[in-house]
Amino acid sequence: MGATGRFAEALASALALRADPWGEIRLLAPGVSTRTLSIRGQEQTIESLHEDSFEGVDVALFNLAPEITPEWAARAVAAGAVVVDASAAFRSDPEVPLVVPGINTQLVAERPKGIVALPGPVTWGLIDAAHVLHQGWELQHLVVTGLIAAVSKSDRGVARLREELHTVAGEPTIGQHPGDVRAAVSDLPVGSPFPAPLALNVIPWVGQPGEGGFTSAELAVGDEVRKILGLAESVPVVATLVQVPVVLAHSMALHARCARPVAIDKVRAACVAAPSLVHLDEETGEVPTPVDSVGIDPRFVGRIRQPKGAGHHVDMFVSADTTRRGASAMLSVAELVAAQISG
Repeated sequence: MGATGRFAEALASALALRADPWGEIRLLAPGVSTRTLSIRGQEQTIESLHEDSFEGVDVALFNLAPEITPEWAARAVAAGAVVVDASAAFRSDPEVPLVVPGINTQLVAERPKGIVALPGPVTWGLIDAAHVLHQGWELQHLVVTGLIAAVSKSDRGVARLREELHTVAGEPTIGQHPGDVRAAVSDLPVGSPFPAPLALNVIPWVGQPGEGGFTSAELAVGDEVRKILGLAESVPVVATLVQVPVVLAHSMALHARCARPVAIDKVRAACVAAPSLVHLDEETGEVPTPVDSVGIDPRFVGRIRQPKGAGHHVDMFVSADTTRRGASAMLSVAELVAAQISG
C-alpha cells in the first residue's frame, strides 16, 4: 500500500535479498497509476487502490498518509489481513503494538486490532543505540539532538535542497551578508516545504507546534522511545530536531543518564556486539557521517564518551539511513506475521 516513492523502492530492494515466503505480491497506490516497480527482478504494475484490493490478502504493508490510513487499514483488517503500518496513524494507540524487531519482537503476536505499527524515521535512527544503553545500564534520562535530512519532506524536500544548493554554489560571498541567502533562493520555481532556506543553513524546527514549546515530531520521538523500550512516563526523553542540508540519512547526538554506573569500554563492547550497529572508532579516524550511511542497513555509532566526573552519563553519535532500516524492519515483521498465520 503506497507502492511509490523511496520507501517502496527500499522495500522492493530488501525483498530481493530475503527468503520468499510469499505467494502473490500486489502493489497498490491511491489514485490512477501507470508506474511499475521491480519485484525480484520483474517489473510489476502498481495497481489503483479500490474496495476489493484486499480480497485474499494475508499481510498488508501500509505506507500511506496518516490521514487516509485508518480508513483503508480498517478495510484491510475486515477482509482478513494483518496490517503492518509505517505511518503515524496508530503509533500512540495503546491497543496497537509499536514494534522494532530485535527489541520487542514478541509484541507482533499481540494485535487486538489486527494492526502492527512501526516507529517514525528519527526513532529508527536512535532506537538500537538507546536499547543497548537501556538493556545494559537502565535509562533514566535521554536527550536527543536530531540532525534531520531533507528527505524528511520526501522528494519535495530533496528537490528544494538541490535547487537551493545549485543557486548558491556559484556565489563565493553568499552567506556573509544579512538576508543574502533568503534573497537568492526566494524566486526558485520549486516551492519550499521548509520554514527557512536550508542551503548553507540549519533550521531548528521539524514538525508542527506542540505542547510546551516542542514540535509534534519532537514529542513523538519521546513517546515512541518510551513505548518501545517500556520506559515509565516519568523517564524524560527530550528531543530537539534540526533540519540540516543533508539529502538522505539522519544523524543523532545522544546524551543519556543511566541508573547504573557506566563504563565506556563496556558501552563500546555492547555496541560492537549489537547486530544492528556498526561501531566506528574515532581513534582510527572513523566517525559516523550521513553520507557514509546512505544505502547501509546497520546504524553507524561512534564518539562514545563520558563527561568528566559523571559516571552515570554517556554520550554518543549515530548516523543512519532510516528509510532502509524501516523497510527491512517492515519485512521482518511481515515475515513473523506470515509464520504465525501459516502455523
